[in-house]
Parts: sequence; structure tokens; C-alpha cells
Amino acid sequence: MLTPAQRHFQRVMAERHGKADDLSETARTAHEQILHRMRMDMSALKKIQGEQAKAALKRQLLPNYEGWIEGTLEGDSGRQDEVITRLMIWAIDIRDYPLAVRIGRYVIAHNLAMPDRFNRTAATALVDEICDPILVQVKADDSTDVKPYLAVLDEVQEITENSDMPDVVRAKLYKARAFALCNGTADEQATALELFRRALNLDSGAGVKKLIDKLARQVKKASAENASGSEGADQSGGEGGNNQAAATPEVTVPAAKKPATKNNPGSTTRKTAARKTTTKKPTADKK
Repeated sequence: MLTPAQRHFQRVMAERHGKADDLSETARTAHEQILHRMRMDMSALKKIQGEQAKAALKRQLLPNYEGWIEGTLEGDSGRQDEVITRLMIWAIDIRDYPLAVRIGRYVIAHNLAMPDRFNRTAATALVDEICDPILVQVKADDSTDVKPYLAVLDEVQEITENSDMPDVVRAKLYKARAFALCNGTADEQATALELFRRALNLDSGAGVKKLIDKLARQVKKASAENASGSEGADQSGGEGGNNQAAATPEVTVPAAKKPATKNNPGSTTRKTAARKTTTKKPTADKK
């Protein structure tokens, strides 16, 4: 493990290494030292056959490069560097995807070449190496929840969107993102369906035809239920309003206020009786 002073020295040297006008002996020596460390570590890794055992060793070794990683990313020079591109792959191998994407964003932005043995661009390598383990998990157990990877996969999509890569590799990214969404909300399932269709369009052997059929039925059913629920709510609200409007006149308008008409003899009778009462009283006074 690096001491804080060693980490700081690495960071400063990495920043200087990226500057074209800094050709000091110290900067060159620092780069040579970090390359030498990387080659020694690669030699140790070659002696191990098991992939999991190699990943365990990389997990121990990666902290020794923290200063170099931070200095390179902060310097943002874009200078070709075998160390930083290889460390991107190491971060993937130990499942530190956030770190891998941080380095990958820098490597892809500056179009840095990968080490010779990869025979792939940085964007292709990033998508391949991140998506393959996720898709293996799903293949081994289709109930596996890979939604925790969604943020990383979306970021990979963002930084590789304009990069050239084989269609089958791009299809892997669509599939992985679809699997991360297919057990979510109705909107997420609709997005997953579209991603599966894109994957199939790019790679006819993507193995997602049955998934598309299944998910299409689920999306259609959810859409129908949502439409039915909305229609029922609208009808319920409309009927309630009509009933209230119909009931209001019967309650607020009393029969006594209706004008006297031919069809309302009760009012005429009351008025006639009143007039008769009025004319009798003066006659009684005269007697």
C-alpha cells in the first residue's frame, strides 16, 4: 500500500507526465517507475491461472496506483498511457465499475489506444468487459436482480453512444440495460421492451425473442388496465356530478314560490278565500 506521501508524489508526477512542455527528468523517471511497477505486477498475474484468483490479486494491487489514476484524470491531458488503459480493465475485473467508468470516460474522450493484446477499442472493451459478467449472471439465473447495475450501464451508454463498435457488442449493452429494467414499473418495462427489440435488430442471435413476446404481453396488459382504470374514474366522477345537479332543484326550490297558473288551482283558491274574508269584515262593522 502507498503511503500518503507516495500517493501524492504519484498524482503530481501523473499530472506532469501529461504536459507536453514538462520533459523533466523527474517526470520521465516517475513514468518509468510506474511502468516498471505495472510490468512486475503483470508478471505476477501471469503465474496465476484462475480468473478469480487473478481478480483477488488485482484487488490488492490496484490501490498502489491510486495516485497515478487521480493525477491522470485531474491533468486531463489525453496523452497515451498504457498504465491508465490497463487499470481501466483491472477495475472492471475486480467489479469496481464506478472506477472503471471514471477511467473509461477519460480514455474514450481522448481516444486512447488499448494495450496490444486487447485488439479492441477502449469503448468496445469497456462495454464487453462490463456487460459480459452481468449477462452471465442473468443466464445462470433469470430471476437475478441486476437493477443495481443500471446507473453504471446508463453511464456506459452515455460515454460510448458515439463510439464505433461491433453491432453484437452494442446489442450486449442494450440487453444488459433491458434486464435491469424488465422487472420494474410499467414504464420501465416498456423501456426494457424497446431495448430488447434494439438488441435483436443489431444481433439476430441475441436470444431475446421469447423475452420480447413475454414482455410485450405484460406491457399491453398493464396499458389496458391503466386505460380501464382511468375511464372508470372519469365515469364515476361524471355520474356523481349529474346526480347532484338533478337533486339540487328539488331541494332548493319550494313549491310555494311557483307562480299561479291555470295548472296551479291551489294558489287561485287561496287568493279567492283571502278576498272573501276581507269583504266580510266591513259588513260586520256596519251592523
